[in-house]
Parts: sequence; C-alpha cells; structure tokens
Amino acid sequence: MLRLLLSTVVFFVASFFVKRHLEGMGIPKGMTRGIVVFVTALAAAYGVAFLVDRVVA
Repeated sequence: MLRLLLSTVVFFVASFFVKRHLEGMGIPKGMTRGIVVFVTALAAAYGVAFLVDRVVA
C-alpha cells in the first residue's frame, strides 16, 4: 500500500516539475511534450516503487 501511495505522489510531483522545466525551455505544448512528461513521471514513479520494495522487504 505504501508503494502505491508514494509512487502516485511522485508521479504528480515529477510531472509538475518536468512541465515547468519544459516551459522554461520554451518548448510548446503538444503531443510530444505530453508524452515526454508522462514517460518521465512514470519512470520516476516506477523508480520510487522499486526503492520502496527494496527498503521495506
């Protein structure tokens, strides 16, 4: 349960910061930018879930 909670929080936090970073670079909104944000946030969420599994188990 902890894994699900933390990975969900990390997904939204990572997507916020990646969006902000890409806006700062001047990259316009579009499908490619959306996919980059999604994939990066998903990778961060999977990484946190993996770490939680290693720490708790």
